[in-house]
Amino acid sequence: MTARTFPIHLMLPAYNEGKVIAEVIREIKMIIECPIIVIDDGSTDDTALCARQAGARVISHPINRGAGAACMTGISLARQEGYTCLVFMDADGQHDPKDVDTLVNAQQEQNLDLVIGSRFMQKNEGIPLLRRFFNLLANLLTNSFSTHRYSDTQSGFRLLNQNAIDRLELVQDDFSYCSEMIIQAERAKIRVGECPISVRYTDYSIRKGQDFQVGLFTAFHFLWKLIFK
Repeated sequence: MTARTFPIHLMLPAYNEGKVIAEVIREIKMIIECPIIVIDDGSTDDTALCARQAGARVISHPINRGAGAACMTGISLARQEGYTCLVFMDADGQHDPKDVDTLVNAQQEQNLDLVIGSRFMQKNEGIPLLRRFFNLLANLLTNSFSTHRYSDTQSGFRLLNQNAIDRLELVQDDFSYCSEMIIQAERAKIRVGECPISVRYTDYSIRKGQDFQVGLFTAFHFLWKLIFK
């Protein structure tokens, strides 16, 4: 298989993904030819070393700050270095690199600034019931503060063009950044849309994701900051 060249920079926020990060990077390289940057969020394992050995550039936080902080570090780097298109993927292997093409096409065809890869716009087998339930609650919460309605507000598979890169300024360090990005983008008149993606859950990726307790805390934290910021 010959990798296809994309005019993007691909970022993988990662925390303790040493078991899988090298394989994730290798798979991306087989399909996509583009710079790959791992935002190592204070991992205590060998995530950074494995990522470098697999050929990725690594930016490291000295301590674990959260998924939102890792995402904002990536956006800040994109501004500093003048990236025109940035794609975020989860580092646990649940996203298929082939879907980058879907996000790029959606951005171009719909003239979007921010594209969210949705797990729920097409049939995806194997999504755990608890994940579906948590996403439903998160959608209800996020959509209540949004002009439009989104099917997957918590997806970490996202494309930002230069307009979104230049104007988004996330402040929430935890997983609530997913909702914050959507609401902030709408308020800034950044064009937001979704496109369907596939998803691949494994025992590993399920263990790495948010559990119900974390999900409830994230939702409360998001709502508290939104109202009382």
